[in-house]
Formats: sequence, C-alpha cells, structure tokens
Amino acid sequence: MTAREAGLRDPKAGGARRLESLVRMLAAVIAAALVFACSEEVRSDAAGETTPPPRVRLDAPRPDPDAADRYATYLYSESDADVYSRVPENDLTGRALPVVAIHVETGDRVAKGQLLATLDDEMAALEVAAVRPRLEEARSKLERARALAQNGIVTPSELEETEYETQRAEATLRQAELYLSRTRVRAPFAGVVARRYIRVGQMVSETEPLFRITATEPLRARLLIPEDRSARFRIGDPVLLRSGDGQTATAYVAIIGPTVDPASGTREVIVELPEANGFHPGASVMAEVVAKPPDPGAEARRREDPVP
Repeated sequence: MTAREAGLRDPKAGGARRLESLVRMLAAVIAAALVFACSEEVRSDAAGETTPPPRVRLDAPRPDPDAADRYATYLYSESDADVYSRVPENDLTGRALPVVAIHVETGDRVAKGQLLATLDDEMAALEVAAVRPRLEEARSKLERARALAQNGIVTPSELEETEYETQRAEATLRQAELYLSRTRVRAPFAGVVARRYIRVGQMVSETEPLFRITATEPLRARLLIPEDRSARFRIGDPVLLRSGDGQTATAYVAIIGPTVDPASGTREVIVELPEANGFHPGASVMAEVVAKPPDPGAEARRREDPVP
C-alpha cells in the first residue's frame, strides 16, 4: 500500500505531513532572507571603507581692513571720588564729629570748593581761640629778645630758643586752623553729587565717606584693541560712540598704551568725549572705529618721541 493510499485511509497522518512541509518551506525562506541581509550589510561596510564621503573645506572669512571695528565698553570720568571730612582723630577733635548741616542733595551740580556739609566745629574753634594769644605772646617775646641781643644782654642761644618757640606757636595755630577749616566739607572739583552717604546728626570720622562727586565731562572710554589693529590708531582719531537707545557722539583718541598685554594680546586705547551731549558716566556704549592703514613713518616717530 502506497503512502498516498495510507494518507487517504488515515486523514490525520496526511495533515501532519502537509504541516511539516509548510514549516520546512517557511524556514527556508527566512534563512534566505537573513543571508541576503547580511550580504548587503557587508557590501555597505566595504563601500564605506573604500569610498569615504567628500570633505568640504571651509575658509574663514578674511577681515575687511576698511570695515568698522566695534568695541563694547562703558563711559567713565577721571574726576570721580568719595569726599571725606579729613579731620584727623586726636585729643582735640575726638574720634568722630556730628554732622550739623547738609547743604546739597543727590543730583545737585556743584562748583569746585562749594560747601557740601558742616560738621560740629566747637572744639576746633576753641583751640584756635586758645592758640592765637600764645602766638602773640611768643612774637612779643621774640621782639624783646632781638632788642636785648643787640645790647649783648641776651645770648645767641637764648635768642635762637625764642625764635624756635615762636615757630612752634605758629605751627600750632596753623594746625588748629586747618582742623577748623576741615569741619567745612567742600567739593574737590566741579561735578554732580552722585551720592550722599550722611544724615544730619550722624557721627562721622575721617575714614567714612560723606559724598561722592562725579564730573560729568569730559568722559572717557577704554578700548582693548587687538595687537594687529592697534598700529592703525593715532592720537586725535575720531571714534563714534553709540548708546543703547541709538544716541551718537564723536570722541577722540586721547591715549594709546605703550605696551601690549601678553595674556589677551590687546593694547589699551583711551578715547575722550569732550562734551557729554546727553551721555552719562557709567553708561554702556558701542565704540565704532574705522581703522586706518598703517603709517610707514609711525615707527620712526615712535623712536624719536619719548613714550607718554
């Protein structure tokens, strides 16, 4: 009896054989697919090794020598300082003096020497009043000694001692008058009161600032110029200053540093704005400079002229 006949007689046995055939066919198809995929990957790797992607060369843009150099900086005033009483601490004035009057307020414009505040001057005034009679007495004694010295009654050493005594009295009076004058706090230069640190009745010493005075013009800005561009600058060159709100003004090169900072490779250039024109000390600005070509005679002039 053949297998076909056996399958016809036993339906279960025939179904098992067909299922087994289908499984074998499916396994063969999967195996073929895996072999194809591996071969494609190998070819892809080989192609990557033999044909690298093309390289693209990027050239850095060359700076335009005529383009405007721009430097972020800020404005400052050379005359900008805290003001102190300058009354030294001693047995006469004590360790501190009270503020008895304030004559200016923040934002006020002041002239050089203008009175800003008054400190208690009672002790200093009493010392001046006490020293003046002693000086007058010493001067009178000196006149008598000189007259007696002409007649030989006073020896040269006695006359010399009298002169020294008079000089000491004069120095003591000048010192007392100096202490008295320093109880009047005055502006060291013309400007604006940027800050007021004190109040009436406050005890202040010589180490405590009383006011801050800032001159509003001229203003300056500090530029750090790369070494390869610094040779293009000359004293008096114009520099355009631009504020954040678009306001502009022309400053001029005032100082060119004689050295190059080795850490940053830059050279300091100071520009000055003669008139404020709405700019304020401390304001951030953008300085725009149109650099000039190097001057062939600059090096020769630099050798002849002393370094500023």
